[in-house]
Amino acid sequence: MIRNMTKAYERVKNLDWDPTYITPEEKHVEPTRFFLPKKAVDPFKTFVREYLTMEQEKDNRIMAVVEGGSRVQSATPDPRWMEGTKFALSNFAAIEYSGGRQMGRMVRVVAPMELRQGYMMQALDEMRHTQLEMNVVRHHMRSWEDPAGFNIVLQGTGNNVGSGAFRAFIEDYSTSDAVESSIALQVFTEIASTNILFVGLSTAAAQSGDNVMASAMLSIQSDECRHMANGSATLMTLLNDDRNIPLLQQVFDKWAWRAHMGIDVGMMLFADYFVRNHTESAKELSHRFYLEDFYGGFYKKLEKYGIKEPRFLPDIIRNIEWASHTAAVYIFGAWPLFYHRYDPIDEREMDWFEKKYPGWYSHYGKFWEAYKQMTEPDDGLLATKELGGLPAFCIVCQFPQIFPRPDAHIGVTVEKDGRTLSFCSPGCQWIYEQAPEHYTGVTFYSRYDGWDLADTAIDSGYVRGDGKTLMAQPGLNLKRMWTLDDLRRCHYEIVSPLRGKPGIPAPKRPGAA
Repeated sequence: MIRNMTKAYERVKNLDWDPTYITPEEKHVEPTRFFLPKKAVDPFKTFVREYLTMEQEKDNRIMAVVEGGSRVQSATPDPRWMEGTKFALSNFAAIEYSGGRQMGRMVRVVAPMELRQGYMMQALDEMRHTQLEMNVVRHHMRSWEDPAGFNIVLQGTGNNVGSGAFRAFIEDYSTSDAVESSIALQVFTEIASTNILFVGLSTAAAQSGDNVMASAMLSIQSDECRHMANGSATLMTLLNDDRNIPLLQQVFDKWAWRAHMGIDVGMMLFADYFVRNHTESAKELSHRFYLEDFYGGFYKKLEKYGIKEPRFLPDIIRNIEWASHTAAVYIFGAWPLFYHRYDPIDEREMDWFEKKYPGWYSHYGKFWEAYKQMTEPDDGLLATKELGGLPAFCIVCQFPQIFPRPDAHIGVTVEKDGRTLSFCSPGCQWIYEQAPEHYTGVTFYSRYDGWDLADTAIDSGYVRGDGKTLMAQPGLNLKRMWTLDDLRRCHYEIVSPLRGKPGIPAPKRPGAA
Protein backbone atom coordinates (compact mmCIF):
# COMPACT_ATOMS: atom_id res chain seq x y z
CA MET A 1 0.00 0.00 0.00
CA ILE A 2 2.78 2.43 0.96
CA ARG A 3 4.70 1.55 -2.22
CA ASN A 4 1.62 2.18 -4.35
CA MET A 5 1.04 5.55 -2.62
CA THR A 6 4.63 6.56 -3.29
CA LYS A 7 4.31 5.67 -6.96
CA ALA A 8 1.05 7.60 -7.22
CA TYR A 9 2.64 10.60 -5.56
CA GLU A 10 5.57 10.53 -7.99
CA ARG A 11 3.17 10.29 -10.95
CA VAL A 12 1.31 13.38 -9.72
CA LYS A 13 4.58 15.32 -9.41
CA ASN A 14 5.48 14.37 -12.97
CA LEU A 15 2.42 16.28 -14.17
CA ASP A 16 4.35 19.50 -13.55
CA TRP A 17 5.64 21.16 -16.72
CA ASP A 18 7.38 24.26 -17.99
CA PRO A 19 4.89 26.19 -20.15
CA THR A 20 6.09 27.43 -23.53
CA TYR A 21 3.68 30.36 -23.70
CA ILE A 22 5.52 32.24 -20.95
CA THR A 23 9.21 32.74 -20.25
CA PRO A 24 10.80 31.67 -16.94
CA GLU A 25 11.32 35.35 -16.11
CA GLU A 26 7.62 36.04 -16.64
CA LYS A 27 6.62 32.97 -14.64
CA HIS A 28 8.85 33.77 -11.67
CA VAL A 29 7.89 37.41 -11.31
CA GLU A 30 10.09 38.08 -8.27
CA PRO A 31 13.81 37.51 -8.70
CA THR A 32 15.77 35.99 -5.84
CA ARG A 33 19.47 36.27 -5.09
CA PHE A 34 19.54 32.67 -3.82
CA PHE A 35 20.46 29.63 -5.95
CA LEU A 36 17.76 26.94 -6.19
CA PRO A 37 17.83 23.59 -8.02
CA LYS A 38 15.02 22.13 -10.12
CA LYS A 39 14.45 19.33 -7.60
CA ALA A 40 14.55 19.61 -3.82
CA VAL A 41 14.07 17.78 -0.56
CA ASP A 42 10.42 16.76 -0.23
CA PRO A 43 9.22 17.86 3.24
CA PHE A 44 6.24 15.45 3.26
CA LYS A 45 4.43 13.33 0.71
CA THR A 46 0.82 14.42 1.02
CA PHE A 47 -1.90 14.58 -1.62
CA VAL A 48 -4.13 17.64 -1.62
CA ARG A 49 -7.19 15.50 -0.96
CA GLU A 50 -5.50 13.97 2.11
CA TYR A 51 -4.52 17.39 3.34
CA LEU A 52 -8.05 18.77 2.98
CA THR A 53 -9.59 15.76 4.76
CA MET A 54 -7.16 16.17 7.66
CA GLU A 55 -7.80 19.91 8.00
CA GLN A 56 -11.56 19.43 7.83
CA GLU A 57 -11.40 17.01 10.74
CA LYS A 58 -9.39 19.50 12.79
CA ASP A 59 -11.77 22.32 11.92
CA ASN A 60 -14.77 20.22 12.96
CA ARG A 61 -13.15 19.62 16.34
CA ILE A 62 -12.17 23.20 17.09
CA MET A 63 -15.44 24.69 15.88
CA ALA A 64 -17.28 22.28 18.17
CA VAL A 65 -15.22 23.69 21.05
CA VAL A 66 -16.03 27.27 20.01
CA GLU A 67 -19.73 26.43 19.70
CA GLY A 68 -19.72 24.67 23.06
CA GLY A 69 -17.94 27.61 24.65
CA SER A 70 -20.58 29.95 23.27
CA ARG A 71 -23.38 27.89 24.81
CA VAL A 72 -21.85 26.82 28.11
CA GLN A 73 -19.17 28.73 30.00
CA SER A 74 -17.71 26.04 32.25
CA ALA A 75 -15.59 28.47 34.25
CA THR A 76 -15.09 32.21 34.58
CA PRO A 77 -11.92 33.07 32.65
CA ASP A 78 -9.27 35.08 34.41
CA PRO A 79 -9.86 38.80 33.67
CA ARG A 80 -6.17 39.58 33.27
CA TRP A 81 -5.79 36.92 30.60
CA MET A 82 -8.96 37.91 28.77
CA GLU A 83 -8.00 41.56 28.61
CA GLY A 84 -4.55 40.66 27.32
CA THR A 85 -6.01 38.60 24.49
CA LYS A 86 -7.59 41.76 23.06
CA PHE A 87 -4.11 42.94 22.15
CA ALA A 88 -2.51 39.54 21.53
CA LEU A 89 -5.07 37.95 19.23
CA SER A 90 -5.24 40.96 16.94
CA ASN A 91 -1.50 40.74 16.31
CA PHE A 92 -1.41 36.94 16.09
CA ALA A 93 -4.01 37.05 13.33
CA ALA A 94 -2.08 39.70 11.42
CA ILE A 95 1.09 37.59 11.48
CA GLU A 96 -0.81 34.49 10.32
CA TYR A 97 -2.40 36.35 7.42
CA SER A 98 0.90 37.82 6.30
CA GLY A 99 2.40 34.32 6.47
CA GLY A 100 -0.18 33.09 3.98
CA ARG A 101 0.70 35.92 1.62
CA GLN A 102 4.37 35.05 1.94
CA MET A 103 3.78 31.42 0.99
CA GLY A 104 2.01 32.64 -2.14
CA ARG A 105 5.17 34.56 -3.03
CA MET A 106 7.25 31.43 -2.53
CA VAL A 107 5.03 29.37 -4.84
CA ARG A 108 5.70 31.93 -7.60
CA VAL A 109 9.44 32.29 -6.98
CA VAL A 110 10.69 28.77 -6.17
CA ALA A 111 11.07 26.24 -8.97
CA PRO A 112 11.13 22.81 -7.22
CA MET A 113 7.70 21.15 -7.25
CA GLU A 114 8.43 19.44 -3.91
CA LEU A 115 8.72 22.77 -2.09
CA ARG A 116 5.87 24.48 -3.93
CA GLN A 117 3.47 21.76 -2.83
CA GLY A 118 4.37 22.41 0.80
CA TYR A 119 4.11 26.18 0.40
CA MET A 120 0.65 25.88 -1.15
CA MET A 121 -0.61 23.86 1.81
CA GLN A 122 1.00 26.26 4.25
CA ALA A 123 -0.69 29.22 2.54
CA LEU A 124 -4.04 27.53 3.18
CA ASP A 125 -2.99 26.74 6.76
CA GLU A 126 -2.18 30.38 7.49
CA MET A 127 -5.58 31.51 6.22
CA ARG A 128 -7.16 28.83 8.42
CA HIS A 129 -5.22 30.09 11.44
CA THR A 130 -6.30 33.67 10.77
CA GLN A 131 -9.92 32.57 10.69
CA LEU A 132 -9.55 30.47 13.83
CA GLU A 133 -8.08 33.36 15.79
CA MET A 134 -10.72 35.77 14.55
CA ASN A 135 -13.38 33.24 15.59
CA VAL A 136 -11.84 33.21 19.07
CA VAL A 137 -12.06 37.02 19.04
CA ARG A 138 -15.72 36.77 17.99
CA HIS A 139 -16.43 34.28 20.76
CA HIS A 140 -14.75 36.45 23.38
CA MET A 141 -16.52 39.57 22.15
CA ARG A 142 -19.86 37.83 22.61
CA SER A 143 -19.14 36.16 25.95
CA TRP A 144 -16.70 38.36 27.88
CA GLU A 145 -18.00 40.89 30.43
CA ASP A 146 -16.22 43.80 28.71
CA PRO A 147 -16.25 43.40 24.89
CA ALA A 148 -14.76 46.87 24.28
CA GLY A 149 -11.46 46.31 22.51
CA PHE A 150 -12.41 42.97 20.97
CA ASN A 151 -14.67 44.89 18.60
CA ILE A 152 -11.75 46.87 17.10
CA VAL A 153 -8.92 44.33 17.01
CA LEU A 154 -8.28 44.75 13.27
CA GLN A 155 -8.28 48.51 13.63
CA GLY A 156 -5.88 48.21 16.57
CA THR A 157 -3.56 46.00 14.56
CA GLY A 158 -3.30 48.74 11.98
CA ASN A 159 -2.82 51.83 14.12
CA ASN A 160 -1.69 50.87 17.62
CA VAL A 161 1.75 51.99 18.77
CA GLY A 162 2.43 48.64 20.46
CA SER A 163 1.29 46.73 17.39
CA GLY A 164 3.86 48.76 15.48
CA ALA A 165 6.51 46.21 16.51
CA PHE A 166 4.53 43.41 14.88
CA ARG A 167 3.68 45.51 11.82
CA ALA A 168 7.35 46.41 11.38
CA PHE A 169 8.30 42.73 11.52
CA ILE A 170 5.60 41.77 8.99
CA GLU A 171 6.41 44.61 6.61
CA ASP A 172 10.13 43.90 6.80
CA TYR A 173 9.92 40.26 5.75
CA SER A 174 7.09 40.93 3.27
CA THR A 175 9.30 43.36 1.34
CA SER A 176 12.52 41.35 1.48
CA ASP A 177 13.73 38.79 -1.05
CA ALA A 178 11.06 36.06 -1.12
CA VAL A 179 13.46 33.28 -0.10
CA GLU A 180 14.88 35.45 2.69
CA SER A 181 11.31 36.06 3.84
CA SER A 182 10.67 32.33 3.91
CA ILE A 183 13.67 31.81 6.20
CA ALA A 184 12.48 34.62 8.47
CA LEU A 185 9.03 33.05 8.71
CA GLN A 186 9.66 29.32 8.59
CA VAL A 187 12.98 29.09 10.43
CA PHE A 188 13.18 31.97 12.89
CA THR A 189 9.46 32.25 13.59
CA GLU A 190 8.04 28.75 13.21
CA ILE A 191 10.95 26.46 14.07
CA ALA A 192 12.46 28.77 16.69
CA SER A 193 9.51 30.50 18.34
CA THR A 194 6.14 28.82 17.88
CA ASN A 195 6.61 26.23 20.65
CA ILE A 196 6.66 29.06 23.18
CA LEU A 197 3.55 30.56 21.62
CA PHE A 198 1.36 27.58 20.84
CA VAL A 199 2.54 25.14 23.52
CA GLY A 200 3.54 27.39 26.41
CA LEU A 201 0.71 29.91 26.03
CA SER A 202 -1.95 27.29 25.26
CA THR A 203 -1.16 25.82 28.67
CA ALA A 204 -1.52 29.27 30.19
CA ALA A 205 -4.84 29.75 28.36
CA ALA A 206 -6.22 26.53 29.83
CA GLN A 207 -5.04 27.49 33.32
CA SER A 208 -6.72 30.88 32.86
CA GLY A 209 -10.07 29.27 32.02
CA ASP A 210 -9.91 30.16 28.31
CA ASN A 211 -10.47 26.70 26.83
CA VAL A 212 -11.53 28.11 23.47
CA MET A 213 -8.19 29.83 22.90
CA ALA A 214 -6.26 26.85 24.31
CA SER A 215 -7.95 24.51 21.82
CA ALA A 216 -7.37 26.93 18.94
CA MET A 217 -3.67 27.26 19.77
CA LEU A 218 -3.16 23.49 19.92
CA SER A 219 -5.00 23.00 16.62
CA ILE A 220 -2.75 25.61 15.04
CA GLN A 221 0.37 24.00 16.49
CA SER A 222 -0.48 20.72 14.74
CA ASP A 223 -0.06 22.64 11.47
CA GLU A 224 3.08 24.41 12.66
CA CYS A 225 4.86 21.06 12.81
CA ARG A 226 4.33 20.78 9.06
CA HIS A 227 5.51 24.35 8.56
CA MET A 228 8.69 23.50 10.45
CA ALA A 229 9.22 20.66 7.97
CA ASN A 230 8.74 23.16 5.14
CA GLY A 231 11.34 25.46 6.66
CA SER A 232 13.80 22.65 7.22
CA ALA A 233 13.37 21.38 3.64
CA THR A 234 13.85 24.88 2.22
CA LEU A 235 16.97 25.38 4.30
CA MET A 236 18.50 21.99 3.43
CA THR A 237 17.87 22.67 -0.27
CA LEU A 238 19.68 25.99 -0.03
CA LEU A 239 22.58 24.56 1.97
CA ASN A 240 23.31 22.02 -0.77
CA ASP A 241 24.69 24.87 -2.92
CA ASP A 242 27.84 26.46 -1.47
CA ARG A 243 27.03 29.76 -3.18
CA ASN A 244 24.15 30.18 -0.74
CA ILE A 245 26.26 29.89 2.44
CA PRO A 246 27.36 33.56 2.74
CA LEU A 247 23.87 34.70 1.71
CA LEU A 248 22.31 32.53 4.40
CA GLN A 249 24.75 33.76 7.03
CA GLN A 250 23.74 37.35 6.35
CA VAL A 251 20.06 36.38 6.57
CA PHE A 252 20.62 34.48 9.83
CA ASP A 253 22.47 37.45 11.32
CA LYS A 254 19.55 39.72 10.51
CA TRP A 255 16.52 37.58 11.27
CA ALA A 256 17.76 36.06 14.49
CA TRP A 257 17.63 39.56 15.97
CA ARG A 258 14.55 40.77 14.06
CA ALA A 259 12.48 37.73 15.06
CA HIS A 260 13.63 38.06 18.66
CA MET A 261 12.43 41.67 18.87
CA GLY A 262 9.45 41.26 16.53
CA ILE A 263 8.01 38.04 17.99
CA ASP A 264 9.83 36.74 21.07
CA VAL A 265 9.69 39.88 23.20
CA GLY A 266 5.91 40.08 22.78
CA MET A 267 5.48 36.42 23.72
CA MET A 268 7.70 36.85 26.78
CA LEU A 269 5.67 39.87 27.88
CA PHE A 270 2.44 37.90 27.59
CA ALA A 271 3.84 34.86 29.43
CA ASP A 272 5.04 36.90 32.41
CA TYR A 273 2.48 39.72 32.73
CA PHE A 274 -0.84 38.44 31.38
CA VAL A 275 -0.79 35.09 33.17
CA ARG A 276 -1.81 35.12 36.83
CA ASN A 277 -0.98 31.57 37.90
CA HIS A 278 2.50 31.00 36.53
CA THR A 279 4.12 27.63 36.03
CA GLU A 280 7.23 28.75 34.13
CA SER A 281 8.71 32.19 33.67
CA ALA A 282 9.22 33.65 30.20
CA LYS A 283 12.96 33.29 30.75
CA GLU A 284 12.59 29.57 31.49
CA LEU A 285 10.39 29.05 28.43
CA SER A 286 12.88 30.92 26.26
CA HIS A 287 15.83 28.94 27.56
CA ARG A 288 14.03 25.61 27.02
CA PHE A 289 12.44 26.13 23.62
CA TYR A 290 14.60 28.83 22.11
CA LEU A 291 18.16 28.64 23.38
CA GLU A 292 18.39 24.89 24.12
CA ASP A 293 16.08 23.32 21.51
CA PHE A 294 16.58 25.73 18.60
CA TYR A 295 20.07 27.21 19.02
CA GLY A 296 21.52 24.31 20.98
CA GLY A 297 19.96 21.65 18.75
CA PHE A 298 18.64 22.60 15.31
CA TYR A 299 20.92 25.57 14.60
CA LYS A 300 24.07 23.89 15.91
CA LYS A 301 23.72 21.19 13.25
CA LEU A 302 24.22 23.86 10.59
CA GLU A 303 27.84 24.41 11.66
CA LYS A 304 29.00 21.55 9.42
CA TYR A 305 27.89 23.62 6.42
CA GLY A 306 30.02 26.57 7.52
CA ILE A 307 27.20 28.50 9.24
CA LYS A 308 28.27 30.48 12.30
CA GLU A 309 26.17 31.56 15.25
CA PRO A 310 24.11 34.69 14.54
CA ARG A 311 25.99 37.95 14.92
CA PHE A 312 23.75 39.23 17.73
CA LEU A 313 23.08 36.00 19.64
CA PRO A 314 24.94 37.32 22.75
CA ASP A 315 22.60 40.33 22.76
CA ILE A 316 19.59 38.01 22.45
CA ILE A 317 20.76 35.98 25.44
CA ARG A 318 21.28 39.16 27.45
CA ASN A 319 17.89 40.53 26.40
CA ILE A 320 16.03 37.38 27.47
CA GLU A 321 16.99 38.13 31.09
CA TRP A 322 14.93 41.34 31.28
CA ALA A 323 12.95 41.81 28.04
CA SER A 324 9.51 40.85 29.37
CA HIS A 325 9.79 43.26 32.31
CA THR A 326 11.04 46.14 30.18
CA ALA A 327 8.23 45.58 27.68
CA ALA A 328 5.75 45.59 30.59
CA VAL A 329 7.06 48.95 31.82
CA TYR A 330 6.46 50.26 28.30
CA ILE A 331 2.89 49.11 27.73
CA PHE A 332 1.66 49.60 31.31
CA GLY A 333 3.25 53.02 31.47
CA ALA A 334 1.66 53.97 28.12
CA TRP A 335 -1.73 52.40 28.91
CA PRO A 336 -3.92 55.18 27.38
CA LEU A 337 -2.44 54.38 23.96
CA PHE A 338 -3.93 50.87 23.97
CA TYR A 339 -7.40 49.32 23.88
CA HIS A 340 -7.57 46.87 26.78
CA ARG A 341 -7.74 47.03 30.57
CA TYR A 342 -4.66 46.32 32.67
CA ASP A 343 -4.21 44.34 35.87
CA PRO A 344 -1.16 45.47 37.88
CA ILE A 345 0.86 42.72 39.55
CA ASP A 346 0.42 42.15 43.29
CA GLU A 347 2.84 41.45 46.14
CA ARG A 348 2.75 37.69 45.57
CA GLU A 349 3.78 38.14 41.96
CA MET A 350 6.51 40.60 42.85
CA ASP A 351 8.00 37.96 45.15
CA TRP A 352 7.71 35.38 42.36
CA PHE A 353 9.50 37.66 39.90
CA GLU A 354 12.29 38.29 42.39
CA LYS A 355 12.71 34.54 42.80
CA LYS A 356 12.74 33.83 39.05
CA TYR A 357 14.73 36.93 38.11
CA PRO A 358 17.11 37.75 40.97
CA GLY A 359 17.50 41.53 41.23
CA TRP A 360 14.11 42.17 39.65
CA TYR A 361 12.86 44.41 42.43
CA SER A 362 15.87 46.71 42.35
CA HIS A 363 15.26 47.40 38.65
CA TYR A 364 11.46 47.31 38.37
CA GLY A 365 9.97 47.30 41.86
CA LYS A 366 9.71 51.08 42.19
CA PHE A 367 7.85 51.32 38.89
CA TRP A 368 5.17 48.92 40.09
CA GLU A 369 4.86 50.55 43.50
CA ALA A 370 4.32 53.88 41.78
CA TYR A 371 2.00 52.50 39.10
CA LYS A 372 -0.43 51.09 41.65
CA GLN A 373 -0.79 54.55 43.16
CA MET A 374 -1.85 56.06 39.81
CA THR A 375 -4.82 53.98 38.68
CA GLU A 376 -7.80 55.99 40.00
CA PRO A 377 -8.83 58.91 37.76
CA ASP A 378 -9.96 61.09 40.67
CA ASP A 379 -6.37 61.22 41.92
CA GLY A 380 -5.33 62.99 38.71
CA LEU A 381 -2.07 61.03 38.38
CA LEU A 382 -1.24 59.68 34.93
CA ALA A 383 1.46 57.03 34.85
CA THR A 384 2.55 58.04 31.34
CA LYS A 385 3.34 61.55 32.60
CA GLU A 386 4.50 60.94 36.15
CA LEU A 387 6.95 58.19 35.23
CA GLY A 388 8.89 60.28 32.72
CA GLY A 389 6.92 60.25 29.46
CA LEU A 390 7.35 58.24 26.29
CA PRO A 391 10.84 57.34 25.03
CA ALA A 392 12.24 57.36 21.49
CA PHE A 393 11.21 54.49 19.23
CA CYS A 394 13.54 52.36 17.11
CA ILE A 395 13.22 53.10 13.39
CA VAL A 396 13.66 49.37 12.61
CA CYS A 397 11.70 47.32 15.17
CA GLN A 398 9.47 50.13 16.55
CA PHE A 399 10.19 49.17 20.16
CA PRO A 400 11.17 51.95 22.56
CA GLN A 401 14.81 52.69 23.21
CA ILE A 402 14.81 51.05 26.68
CA PHE A 403 16.10 47.47 26.16
CA PRO A 404 17.38 45.34 27.78
CA ARG A 405 16.59 47.51 30.83
CA PRO A 406 15.51 51.15 31.05
CA ASP A 407 18.46 51.93 33.35
CA ALA A 408 20.98 50.16 31.08
CA HIS A 409 19.65 50.35 27.54
CA ILE A 410 21.93 49.82 24.55
CA GLY A 411 20.09 52.12 22.15
CA VAL A 412 21.73 54.89 20.16
CA THR A 413 20.57 57.98 18.25
CA VAL A 414 22.52 59.02 15.16
CA GLU A 415 22.31 61.56 12.35
CA LYS A 416 22.56 60.04 8.88
CA ASP A 417 21.86 61.60 5.47
CA GLY A 418 20.00 64.50 7.02
CA ARG A 419 17.81 62.30 9.23
CA THR A 420 17.95 61.72 12.98
CA LEU A 421 17.45 58.03 13.68
CA SER A 422 16.89 56.11 16.91
CA PHE A 423 17.87 52.48 17.30
CA CYS A 424 17.03 50.23 20.24
CA SER A 425 20.26 48.27 19.82
CA PRO A 426 23.38 47.69 17.71
CA GLY A 427 21.44 44.85 16.07
CA CYS A 428 18.74 47.11 14.67
CA GLN A 429 21.34 49.71 13.66
CA TRP A 430 23.28 47.07 11.70
CA ILE A 431 20.07 45.85 10.04
CA TYR A 432 19.18 49.41 9.01
CA GLU A 433 22.60 49.92 7.43
CA GLN A 434 22.13 46.83 5.22
CA ALA A 435 18.91 48.16 3.59
CA PRO A 436 17.91 51.65 4.80
CA GLU A 437 15.19 51.89 2.15
CA HIS A 438 13.13 49.38 4.18
CA TYR A 439 12.75 51.77 7.12
CA THR A 440 11.32 55.04 5.86
CA GLY A 441 7.67 54.81 6.92
CA VAL A 442 5.50 56.88 9.25
CA THR A 443 6.32 56.50 12.94
CA PHE A 444 4.25 57.20 16.04
CA TYR A 445 5.89 60.57 16.64
CA SER A 446 5.70 61.68 13.02
CA ARG A 447 1.93 61.46 13.40
CA TYR A 448 1.28 62.42 17.03
CA ASP A 449 4.12 64.68 18.17
CA GLY A 450 2.47 67.74 19.75
CA TRP A 451 -0.93 66.10 20.34
CA ASP A 452 -2.76 65.94 23.64
CA LEU A 453 -2.95 62.32 24.78
CA ALA A 454 -6.77 62.43 24.80
CA ASP A 455 -6.81 63.41 21.13
CA THR A 456 -4.69 60.39 20.18
CA ALA A 457 -7.28 58.11 21.83
CA ILE A 458 -10.04 59.75 19.78
CA ASP A 459 -8.04 59.63 16.55
CA SER A 460 -7.16 55.96 17.10
CA GLY A 461 -10.76 54.98 17.84
CA TYR A 462 -10.04 53.79 21.39
CA VAL A 463 -13.14 55.35 23.00
CA ARG A 464 -16.15 53.35 24.16
CA GLY A 465 -19.63 53.65 22.74
CA ASP A 466 -20.62 56.46 25.11
CA GLY A 467 -18.13 58.72 23.32
CA LYS A 468 -16.22 59.66 26.47
CA THR A 469 -14.91 56.60 28.35
CA LEU A 470 -11.57 55.10 27.32
CA MET A 471 -11.34 51.48 26.24
CA ALA A 472 -8.01 51.16 28.01
CA GLN A 473 -7.94 51.36 31.80
CA PRO A 474 -4.95 51.10 34.16
CA GLY A 475 -6.79 48.63 36.43
CA LEU A 476 -9.60 46.09 36.39
CA ASN A 477 -11.55 47.11 39.47
CA LEU A 478 -11.58 50.87 39.52
CA LYS A 479 -14.11 52.96 41.41
CA ARG A 480 -14.89 54.46 38.04
CA MET A 481 -13.27 54.30 34.62
CA TRP A 482 -11.04 56.94 33.05
CA THR A 483 -12.62 59.29 30.50
CA LEU A 484 -11.32 61.70 27.91
CA ASP A 485 -11.95 64.56 30.35
CA ASP A 486 -9.79 62.82 32.96
CA LEU A 487 -6.95 62.57 30.46
CA ARG A 488 -7.26 66.23 29.48
CA ARG A 489 -7.05 67.32 33.12
CA CYS A 490 -3.63 65.64 33.27
CA HIS A 491 -2.33 68.02 30.56
CA TYR A 492 -0.08 65.51 28.85
CA GLU A 493 1.29 66.52 25.47
CA ILE A 494 3.08 63.88 23.42
CA VAL A 495 6.62 65.13 22.89
CA SER A 496 9.08 63.36 20.64
CA PRO A 497 12.51 63.03 22.29
CA LEU A 498 13.91 63.90 18.85
CA ARG A 499 11.92 67.10 18.41
CA GLY A 500 14.09 69.81 16.86
CA LYS A 501 16.72 67.37 15.57
CA PRO A 502 17.74 67.32 11.89
CA GLY A 503 15.17 65.71 9.62
CA ILE A 504 12.46 65.58 12.32
CA PRO A 505 9.26 67.37 11.21
CA ALA A 506 7.82 70.10 13.43
CA PRO A 507 4.97 68.91 15.68
CA LYS A 508 1.44 69.19 14.33
CA ARG A 509 -1.55 69.51 16.58
CA PRO A 510 -4.96 68.07 15.63
CA GLY A 511 -6.61 70.07 12.88
CA ALA A 512 -3.37 71.80 11.81
CA ALA A 513 -2.87 72.08 8.05
